[in-house]
Amino acid sequence: MFRPLSVLLLAGLLAGCAGIREARMAVPPSLSGVPEESFGQVGWGRKGEFLLGGQTVRYERGADRVSLFDSLSYRRAPLRFTWVTAAGDSNADCKAQQAELSLGVLSGAIKPWTLTCRWSGASNATLTIGQARGQAVRQSREGSYQRGELTLGLRSVHRLEGSGLALQEAVGYEIVREGQVIGSVDLSRGVPHLRRPDPRTPLGQAVTEAALALALVWEPS
Repeated sequence: MFRPLSVLLLAGLLAGCAGIREARMAVPPSLSGVPEESFGQVGWGRKGEFLLGGQTVRYERGADRVSLFDSLSYRRAPLRFTWVTAAGDSNADCKAQQAELSLGVLSGAIKPWTLTCRWSGASNATLTIGQARGQAVRQSREGSYQRGELTLGLRSVHRLEGSGLALQEAVGYEIVREGQVIGSVDLSRGVPHLRRPDPRTPLGQAVTEAALALALVWEPS
């Protein structure tokens, strides 16, 4: 995922002011003792593979924009990825989309950004996330991931650690179960950083699948 320039600039500014550690997404107390795992690489492009906890993830993604009459534009970002696990391959088929209307110097989304995913193979999960209701200015997002009887909440994070300023763009996501944050993916740095339960458990596998989708999808620019 390529993060908006404003997020990266603010992260760099805060890191310089701190003088000790780089700026990062704010993390709730429930995750303070959970170790981070980074994955992928800076500028990782449309197609490739990487290791996450010693397991291979292969991905292919895109980003297209179609304009009609110079006023209506439609953005589409398909994503497919495979997570190779001991239980077999978990295959995700995702699509993000957004429609915008421009009238002179004014522009706005007539269909807010949404991401939907469906898994097959070793997993039969689904994921849906989009702009939260009543959040026309800040691009807050809410959604859910479901795998069998397990349901997880998804919500975007707009604050960096040590800063009281809420950013317009998301700097990462929290993954919630029964009101408690059990996982997160930080997208404010050069590569994603994941906090998750034990990936050998069904809960850890679910958090991993959701986090991979949120990290890999190509954002509109």
